[in-house]
Amino acid sequence: MSIEIPADFAALLDVPVATLTTIGPSGYPQSSAVWFLPEDGVVKVSLVDTNQKVRNALANPKGTYLFIDPANPYKTLEVRGDLSVEPDTDVAFLRRQLAKYGTTPEEFGRGLDGRVVLTLTPTRVRTWG
Repeated sequence: MSIEIPADFAALLDVPVATLTTIGPSGYPQSSAVWFLPEDGVVKVSLVDTNQKVRNALANPKGTYLFIDPANPYKTLEVRGDLSVEPDTDVAFLRRQLAKYGTTPEEFGRGLDGRVVLTLTPTRVRTWG
């Protein structure tokens, strides 16, 4: 399934940070603010393979992104879906994601080893506001 975002909410996919929620080992939601990149009808994020989000996705491959309009915090876009994890050994995805933020892996200042792409394939889209 591809992301089908109502036209008046599509700009929320351009916000700089979104909240990504996965299910932690305790069964409770675990949320983090992340940089992300919508690409080909899915939403992706580059993480290090030891990240808790990656462990959560491997154990329970369900997640949610919440995008909040910085000009109106009551206007939100929620994208729920299935998660998958794939290696990014050549950091090609990381390069694309960082380009959105005007930087490169070399300037990023974080490790390049063990990079993976966490992909959310939408199963439901909800809007408010």
